[in-house]
Amino acid sequence: MALGVPVFPCDSNKRPLTRHGFKDATADPAMIRRLFANRAAVMIGMPTGEVTAVVIVDVDVKGGREGQAWLDANSHRLPQTWTVRTASGGLHLYFHWPEKPVRNSASKIAPGIDVRGDGGYVIAPPSPGYEVVNDAEVADVPDWLLPSLLRQSVPPSAPVAHRPRLEHAGSAIGRVALDERCEQIRNAPDGGKHHAVNEAAFAIGGIVSAGHLDESIAWRALSDALSSLLPLCRDQRAAQQTLRRAFQEGMAQPQHVPAPVPEAVHPAAQFLTSLYANRAKQQAKPLVVPPEIMQPGGVLQMLVEECVRTALRPQPFLALGAAICAIGVLAGRQYRSRTDLRTNVYIAAVAESGGGKDHAPEVIRRCFDLAGLERYLGGENLASGRGMLSALEQHPARLFQIDEFGLFLHSVTGGKAPAHKADIWSELMKLYSRAKGIYRGTEYANKKDAPRVDIHQPCVSFYGTTTPSTFWKALEGGAMMDGSLARFLVFVTDTDRPDRNRDAGIITPSPALLEALKAIPRGQGDPPPTGNLPDIHVVPMASTEEPTPFTVAMTPAAEILQDRKLADEDVWARRVAGTPQAAIVNRLGENATKLALICAISRNPTHPEITEADLSWGWALAEHCTRTVLRDAQRFLADSEFEVRMNKAIDIIGKHGPCSRRDMFHKGLKLAAREFSEVIDALVVNGVVIETQPPPHSGAGRPPGPRYVLVHTPGDEPGEESADDD
Repeated sequence: MALGVPVFPCDSNKRPLTRHGFKDATADPAMIRRLFANRAAVMIGMPTGEVTAVVIVDVDVKGGREGQAWLDANSHRLPQTWTVRTASGGLHLYFHWPEKPVRNSASKIAPGIDVRGDGGYVIAPPSPGYEVVNDAEVADVPDWLLPSLLRQSVPPSAPVAHRPRLEHAGSAIGRVALDERCEQIRNAPDGGKHHAVNEAAFAIGGIVSAGHLDESIAWRALSDALSSLLPLCRDQRAAQQTLRRAFQEGMAQPQHVPAPVPEAVHPAAQFLTSLYANRAKQQAKPLVVPPEIMQPGGVLQMLVEECVRTALRPQPFLALGAAICAIGVLAGRQYRSRTDLRTNVYIAAVAESGGGKDHAPEVIRRCFDLAGLERYLGGENLASGRGMLSALEQHPARLFQIDEFGLFLHSVTGGKAPAHKADIWSELMKLYSRAKGIYRGTEYANKKDAPRVDIHQPCVSFYGTTTPSTFWKALEGGAMMDGSLARFLVFVTDTDRPDRNRDAGIITPSPALLEALKAIPRGQGDPPPTGNLPDIHVVPMASTEEPTPFTVAMTPAAEILQDRKLADEDVWARRVAGTPQAAIVNRLGENATKLALICAISRNPTHPEITEADLSWGWALAEHCTRTVLRDAQRFLADSEFEVRMNKAIDIIGKHGPCSRRDMFHKGLKLAAREFSEVIDALVVNGVVIETQPPPHSGAGRPPGPRYVLVHTPGDEPGEESADDD
């Protein structure tokens, strides 16, 4: 408060809590104390532009935005300046006001790069989730960037016959209409994005010219809303042009807004408004798999080609995931990296039903059987944690291939999971970390009949196929924060319905493929002589014996690349520290190195060496999986316990019809009275459910309470489909 910077309070959704928004910002300490006495004031808003003498470049990375690409390309010529990490993982770069008009803009300098100047504001630290990451002096706008900032301005107003003088930021009617239209843009479904942007911008333009909104505030809000939609648009430039044109056309036609609107908006409104847009969000196109990822060479390539050749609907990317797990388990206890990483890998293969995701595990099973490697295959289902450990005691390297992994995951992690099921997930997490050490078994009272069994350097590889909805539903809650999801490489197919392979045939792996698979568990060294006994394999050491794996070295070129990539990972990790993304990003280097190790063994199991090509492939694949899971987790996982409760209430009401509070409690929404009321009140206030009153009660006993009915919104009706955008 003593810094002399004008500020104003905002709620948890970054919305101003003052009547006139950022125009009510003040530097007076007494006034600041009064403004921030509001219990909803959890964020600190700060105007930008001439009033605070700063202009801010907002590097946006949430939802797959491309701001990081611009930052990477220009970091060498950006000066050191005061920098804040935002709650979504982006950056605010502060610069001195250039004493020339700089207006707000969204993704005009580059995709994911927004500008906050006159008429704008930002959330400032120490607001929750906002942290200073560079406390350097605020720098001047560099010369090369200034022309781009000066070109970004609010579109000129179309001439209108009469434009009332606007006091302050606008009327309550205008502000609420702006909120609603911005949500319309953010939640536009596939096939309706162009229409939603055009309609919303035209309507707000008319409301501005009618005197209900300030032009610069309205344009900034619309631009912000469009920026969250741009990653899902095929033609981002066309979307921006549509917004600008429609806003100008709306300005030429003032709109009458007769109906009064509520002054207060429930804090849950933003979530509830987007709730029914989940289906459209979940249809966002997967990240395209880079072609170089599909060329690993060696046994990996041979397995993928066998899967593709014999599949009715080939899924080469998912087949690559299955092949990685297969090579990983065969190489277990035989090889390690110079940092003692092992080849145990957990992979979740995600595709819709009927898309061909189940074929690759069948190919792996067939190859292992024909090669005499069936001892490496675990059961196709896991009944208990103890059962899984018993399998490892018999053979310490096992590949578990689980179908319907999402349903399996829910059965072992859900709140009602029995102890023997919950142990499976707990043991899987432990085994992942024990691959280079000793898994110490369970102690029993009767040691004579049930002695403890220690498993030395267990190697468990796990490959689970699942649909998106069941997978993310099972992980809902704290999966990103507790590290569970970080242990999995998530392979999401870039085509849920591949073209039919008319030449698909019986799985008949070639002798060359089978021999290549046999060579991996033999380990490093000269190949065995060929002769009359080609199918005799080395019997692996018992689980209670200590193996001595071969350390696979890196070439000098690979070492240089590794140092550079790890430095990049450190930058990314610092940027997301303290956010749900951190656990995922912190595993990136480990996953990339594991993949490079498997790739090197796949190419030459007798004399493996991690080359620059192996490492480049490992990092490319690990980064692709990381970006995929961060984007999809943001779309699928609930952000808070309150959202989880609202989702559950909606599911119960939708599934069981009109429900009383008592009905909902017995159907699973077991909350304290106050929490229950908060959820139901939020749903009713925001029109998600309707409260119906019972008929008059004249008999004895307690009168029945109200019942709740789910409101079906447009676009949620069965059979409704959307067309592609223009």
